[in-house]
Amino acid sequence: MTDAPATPPPNDEPPAPRRTVVLLPPLLVPAHPLFWPMAWTLRRAGFQPRIFRYASWRRDIPDNAARLAEWLKSLGEEEVDVVAFSLGGIVLRWAATHHDLPRLGRVVMLGPPNRGAQLADWLDGRLGWLFPAIWGRCSRQLRRGERGLAERAGALTAPTEFAVIAGGSGKPNGFNRLVTGDNDFTVSVEETILPGMRDFALVPLRHTTLPLHSRSRRLVVRFLTEGRFRERKAGHGH
Repeated sequence: MTDAPATPPPNDEPPAPRRTVVLLPPLLVPAHPLFWPMAWTLRRAGFQPRIFRYASWRRDIPDNAARLAEWLKSLGEEEVDVVAFSLGGIVLRWAATHHDLPRLGRVVMLGPPNRGAQLADWLDGRLGWLFPAIWGRCSRQLRRGERGLAERAGALTAPTEFAVIAGGSGKPNGFNRLVTGDNDFTVSVEETILPGMRDFALVPLRHTTLPLHSRSRRLVVRFLTEGRFRERKAGHGH
């Protein structure tokens, strides 16, 4: 008769807490369905995604930024990571500049019009008052220069680490000939640039598909996990 194998001692260590990742949707879509695959990917990677829903048609950028600040504080987290799509990145920058927030750890912006959007200028010039009537109060605030708020929204400062994923064709004219330079049909690659970013990636995608495609989602997880887009090589510490 053989002895029964010893029962391993119970593992008394609690599971590691899931790090909260806040998802900030774009213009007009407060509960963006294209964020659902991103949320699924983040959950599988061990994060806890939370979507902030805001009304870009009825409320402007400063108002939505103030509401974002209150909502973030209500989470009770000392530090959160953020994935912001398009307008969501501008709302986050305004909130970080004008309000007290929980500490922002790592931030990934997808197709953000950080320098304003030429397309917003074009639509405003041709539609006039119909532009905000159709696309909402935030739309006019995405114009470039002093006429908009994107360039004046403020920076994300240390210790926050942030990166940008831009869409484009990889060609001089991009997907939309109304937008100068390479672009994702809505925002030019140049318009996404923000000083101080830790990393940058250009992917061959149009604006709407940026949060949906598996390539973008892999890049987001890698940056939130490692602080970089490029995969860390085995045996290399840098």
